[in-house]
Order: sequence, then structure tokens, then C-alpha cells
Amino acid sequence: MVRGVRAGLVLGAAALVVAGCAAPQADPKEAPTWCSDRSSALVLGDSLSTGWGLPGYEGDGGYAETDAAWSTRLARRAAEEWGTSTTVLAHNGATASDFLPGGRWPETAGAAETAGDLMPALVLVVVGANDFSRDVDPAEFDEHYRRVVDDLAAASPRSTVLHVIQYELGAREAEDPRYPWDTYADVIETVAADEGNEVLDLREYLPAGDTEEAEGLFLPDRAHLNPAGQRLVRAVVWTYLDTWCGGARS
Repeated sequence: MVRGVRAGLVLGAAALVVAGCAAPQADPKEAPTWCSDRSSALVLGDSLSTGWGLPGYEGDGGYAETDAAWSTRLARRAAEEWGTSTTVLAHNGATASDFLPGGRWPETAGAAETAGDLMPALVLVVVGANDFSRDVDPAEFDEHYRRVVDDLAAASPRSTVLHVIQYELGAREAEDPRYPWDTYADVIETVAADEGNEVLDLREYLPAGDTEEAEGLFLPDRAHLNPAGQRLVRAVVWTYLDTWCGGARS
């Protein structure tokens, strides 16, 4: 599996990178809700999705519309093209456990309740990077992540769920981490397979933050993306969603 592309290629020919984004082939007998209804979407995420570190970010830890953020740009494009109303539940530092009852912030802890209220056509789960950063035991991450997904399914059975595996952070909070990012990615892939959901793996399009290839895509902390990296994420996610049900519509 390709884990990244050189920054020069990404910055100079992002369209070619995105063109290689393989879209899932929907079973016509079990077409996901997203194929027939693009009216609403819900994003669960961390600082990748809040807009943190980008110009104009004023989110005070939570999500705020920021021109360079992939989540904001995706929401605006989806609204223009499909009339989609997008809700982003994200907070800097959020781990999987924060999206369960008792989580540290109301917007994350109430994720399932919000999903039940909105009944969105699509839910993007973009969580796990902070569990990796803190070196959370993979078994504990599995338990929390699986509960998040199960709670979403129970609250909004109609929702199509897309699991987004993030790129590998180039810096971590844990001083002597034991577990590699692939271990957490494997948990996400397993849970998605168990639930019959699709996976979009950003490791195929973004290098790890501590590599030479990351130059031009990351902020100096090597953990967060700069505007160029955010544009690439938006382009990859958009292409995936636009071609999910066979054939681009825009």
C-alpha cells in the first residue's frame, strides 16, 4: 500500500493524485442511503476537522468555519452541489472516548444523540489520531471506537457511515509510545468491516508527518496539516463521496 506521495507531486499535480482515489462499488440491492439522499451529513473529528492552526481559526477548541479547513470547504461544496446540510462535531484533542456519554465536551459526548436528532444521510468518522498520539492501549481504543460506531447505528440506522483513517502524525504526546499507527488503523478497518461500512484511508495520499515527503503539507509541529495539506484532504474526500455510487456528478 502506498503510504504517501512526495510533496512536490501533491502541490503541483493534486488533481492527478485525487484521480487515483478508488471509489467503492455500491451493491444495487443494498445501495447506501448516501446514493439516494445527499441532504445531510455529520462529521465526527478532532483537530484535523476543527480548523485548528489555520489562518482565521477562532474555534476556542471546537469546530469553526475556516476557509482553509477541509471540513469547511467540503461542507460548502456539498451545499452548493447537492444542497447538503453538514454538521461538524469536532474538538481539538478528541479521542474516541470523547464521543461517548461522559466525554469531555458536550458537542462530542452528545454525538449519538445529535445523530438521532438529525438522522443524517452520511456520517464521516474521522477519529483515532489522538488515541495514537497518547498511545492508548489498542484494546481500549477498539472498545471505545466500536461503541461510538454502534451508538451511531442505533441512533440513526439510516445513516451511511464512512470511516476515514487519518495520516500518521509526525509527533506524539506519549514520551515512550509502544503502539504504531498501523495498529489503530487496523482497529478502524476491522470495526468498519464488522459493521459493513466503507473505509477511506488517507495514508494512501498523505505521508507521515515526520518524513521528507511531508514538507509543504504540514505545520511545523509535524502533526497538523497546513492549508495545502487540508486542500488535499478535501479533494480526496470529495472525490470519494462524489463517485461513491458510480460516476462523478460534477
